[in-house]
Amino acid sequence: MTRRDSGRSDPDADTISEVGHESFGTLANGTRLEILDALATADSPLSYADLFERSSADDRGRFNYHLRQLRDGHVRKTDQGYDLTQSGVWATNILTASVLQQGGERPFREIDSTCGNCASSPVEIGYRDGEGIVRCRECDRWLTRFDFPPGAVRNLSLEDFVEAFAQRTRRYIGLADAGVCPFCSHRMTSVLRPGSATRSDSLPVAFDCSGCSAELRAPLGLVLSNRPRISATLFERGIDLEETPFWEHGWCTFSAPTVSRTDPLLVTLEIPADDEDWTVLVDENVDVRELNC
Repeated sequence: MTRRDSGRSDPDADTISEVGHESFGTLANGTRLEILDALATADSPLSYADLFERSSADDRGRFNYHLRQLRDGHVRKTDQGYDLTQSGVWATNILTASVLQQGGERPFREIDSTCGNCASSPVEIGYRDGEGIVRCRECDRWLTRFDFPPGAVRNLSLEDFVEAFAQRTRRYIGLADAGVCPFCSHRMTSVLRPGSATRSDSLPVAFDCSGCSAELRAPLGLVLSNRPRISATLFERGIDLEETPFWEHGWCTFSAPTVSRTDPLLVTLEIPADDEDWTVLVDENVDVRELNC
């Protein structure tokens, strides 16, 4: 299971509040949102006339006012016409993803996949309050849950939702493992943290961000699945996580590592492949010490 926990106090909360108020205030108007949408969906910069025509504004004076509010922040004027700045691109991406909307659900549906814990099939995928959730009814367990943009949930087919959720979750964990926060891009640290377990994973990898105060918890197997040496070895043994969702593999979601030594901490994770087990020895900083296969 993976999750994001942003419940810690933020030392820069006042700064974030001030900047956020200014940024969201600039976008708090229907005409301005129409301007951003028109530029985001255009194949090239738009002239003033084209931009005005694509909006619902019927008064050029008011339209000019709203366009000025976006200038030099989200919109720039070039020799070719009006275009989005990078902050304008980020703003439209956030709006398209609908990540600021409350709630949102997608009923659980059976999918052509198996449970990595009990090997039953099919399992189910659904969406609640900003998170994709994969669960197994047979063993009554959640196989994984993680952030997912509600905008995509509404538009993707079931098959595409499954693939996008599986790959996005792995990529986010991989980015965190590389030391980059997948949410704000600040520095992220990782450590095996005994005692912070949830359900099946007794030694999760804990990621902490120095910027947005995001916290991630992920099974060791899921973290290791993104390492080039591990993924290459898996591929050689017929396990391709680009083709099969990670929750189909017990070592990736449910298998807890075995403590080999406590001071300093060393743990061993067994990964079954080709009808035999191979082992990975990892230290408390999640560095691979040995790979025996």
